[in-house]
Amino acid sequence: MKLILYPTPGDFLQDNRLFLEEHEAPCQLNRRNAQANREEPRSPSLLFGRYEENGEPVLLFGSALPWNLCLNAPSDTAFPSAQAAAELAAWLRDEHIPIAGVTAREDLCQAFMSAYGGEFTQRSAMDIMVLTELTEPPAVSGTVRPAQGEDLDTICQWERAFYREALHEEGDPEAIRQHNQERIQKGEIRVLELPGGELASIAHTSRETERGIAISGVYTPPEHRGNGYCQATVGALCRELLAGGKGYCTLFVDRRNPISNRVYRKIGFQTREDCSEYRLAKG
Repeated sequence: MKLILYPTPGDFLQDNRLFLEEHEAPCQLNRRNAQANREEPRSPSLLFGRYEENGEPVLLFGSALPWNLCLNAPSDTAFPSAQAAAELAAWLRDEHIPIAGVTAREDLCQAFMSAYGGEFTQRSAMDIMVLTELTEPPAVSGTVRPAQGEDLDTICQWERAFYREALHEEGDPEAIRQHNQERIQKGEIRVLELPGGELASIAHTSRETERGIAISGVYTPPEHRGNGYCQATVGALCRELLAGGKGYCTLFVDRRNPISNRVYRKIGFQTREDCSEYRLAKG
């Protein structure tokens, strides 16, 4: 197999355009990081490349610290993608190139971590789900609307709760507040408001591409769960995005939570690929 390193993330995007379009949903993290640093020169903390065999890509990778190393590969098991992941791990280790962790399909993660060594801790285990046609969710009382400035405190409180529940971490309150202020200004957040004015659910958009867009930050506080508010919020956002010209919406969903997966399948989401995130212990 041949290792190719790109001078800039922009070169990576151009040379792998067809692969990234064909596998657009699984590749969204690498595309986002590459687009955000398109013109920056290659360095140990910003590294994009691929392994190929007979001119065909078998593994794409991107590292943009402080984010994890992201790996993408064809779904066809005939491709030696796990072997490429192991070779990449050995090369990074031998070249003393730092990584924060690895995010990829589970088989690629396992091959990479076994070859790299060190102590990795699983941070999340997700399914990448894709919706191209909405199945209308049951109607609920309340209205899904764009978030406004007066919603900021509630949104920040919910995001910190999401960090504790899903990731067992405490998010940085200042960073969360600043990020959500920006999202509100850009019109990326939708909330479900009950008839009495109370908010009951939230979702927002991220990682937009030419054809698709990701839905993230889906959260319903415990006192409002089981009432269909999550389906209604995500369904309304998907309806809006598809009507606006997007070909698909995608979600990263905790694959250890079958209830959550079932909720999304009912409105048209289908699992495309698994995605695991492992963090490397410092030192």
